[in-house]
Amino acid sequence: MIRQRATALLIGGIVAMPLWAAPLAAATPPANPYVQRLESLDPLRQKAVLRQAIVDSNQRCGRIERTGRIPPFKNLVGWSAHCNPGGDYLVYIGPDGSAQVRSCTDARMLKLAGCPALPPVPPK
Repeated sequence: MIRQRATALLIGGIVAMPLWAAPLAAATPPANPYVQRLESLDPLRQKAVLRQAIVDSNQRCGRIERTGRIPPFKNLVGWSAHCNPGGDYLVYIGPDGSAQVRSCTDARMLKLAGCPALPPVPPK
């Protein structure tokens, strides 16, 4: 596992790993000290932690413009993040401090909740 340096400084070591499972019904995950530490940070530092998780997952994220909490997935707590440039991502934090990042393009195919709605297709 690769430890993320900037993230480790802010919340104690989030590790990027792929999200392999298909979605199940949302349930409230157990208390997660990593999430509690992330939630205790000011908004600017929260964005920095989420951005670092995205970048460390080999995704493009210039600057996070907005974030939001998303429904939990199994025992993972999640956030959505809009990067400019870079697009939309879901970032899930596991009870072990791992971070799992999905682009919204992939997340829609996996039917994960939390991505912004696609703009309507213009009529022809």
